[in-house]
Amino acid sequence: MLQQTTIIAYLDAIVSEGTFTQAAKSLYISQPYLSKTITKLEEELQTKLVERNRTPMELTYAGERFLTHMKKMQNQYEDMVNELTMITNLKYGRIRVGVHPIMGSFLLPLILPKFHEKYPGIVLKIMEQDAKTTEMDLVENKVDLYLGMMPIHNEQLSYTVLAEDKWCVIVPDTSPLYQPDLKEIAKFPYPLNLLKNEKYVLTTSQSGIRKQANEFLKHLDIKADIVMESQNISTAAALARKGMGLTFLPKSALNNSEAMDSYNIFYIETSIVRTQYFIAYSKEKTLSSVDLAMIDMAKELMKAYSDSI
Repeated sequence: MLQQTTIIAYLDAIVSEGTFTQAAKSLYISQPYLSKTITKLEEELQTKLVERNRTPMELTYAGERFLTHMKKMQNQYEDMVNELTMITNLKYGRIRVGVHPIMGSFLLPLILPKFHEKYPGIVLKIMEQDAKTTEMDLVENKVDLYLGMMPIHNEQLSYTVLAEDKWCVIVPDTSPLYQPDLKEIAKFPYPLNLLKNEKYVLTTSQSGIRKQANEFLKHLDIKADIVMESQNISTAAALARKGMGLTFLPKSALNNSEAMDSYNIFYIETSIVRTQYFIAYSKEKTLSSVDLAMIDMAKELMKAYSDSI
């Protein structure tokens, strides 16, 4: 069958001109070619489209309905092309971002507000779930991108490291390590083995932060006295500030304005733990323009954050 635009033009010309001869002239084609083309189209559709015995010629009812549907299809096609162009140009679209609930509270505010400001037509869907589930959802195309903290386990995923963060510890005034005159974040001033006799408030065992804390303490041969666990790093940090024990966290998880009136925050310079953030996607996925825009912005904003700490 001919292209929709050609069929529409031929039938419109027949209706407006009233004869094959005049219609062919207006289309700059020969009359026999136009007549043969319409006859072939009628044979393909197995229905009569043009009343040839009337003067002026007109479409049959089937021809009228056919032309109406062809115009609707052409309009839908043009709408589709326009929509795809808009999506390609990031005027609107959708992106599904997976993130661990513990990390979402401090990673997402660094990236998503700026992304939404630049691309207000892009719908952001946040999927907060554990790392294992999110990695599998990436493979199964249930999530487009995954913001997480190293390590990454699924070999079917590609990733880009966005930034490296400082590894910090909150020390409340109930600890002998507390320094009452210190009101700013400082380097941990003691030998690391002095962390051995402390009580701890840590995140639950499935979190990336907890796994890093376990690795860090194991390397120091410290069996932590854990008085409480929380699924949320913000809760663990709040309890540490109130004196329940020490907690470890990346610097990005701290509040923008820490009072530090009854606790210290120290960063620990160590090769034992590297807090690295990444953005991951399936190796089988062809990244869309929206995906690429999110990756580029995440890299830019996280680099700026990393440079500032």
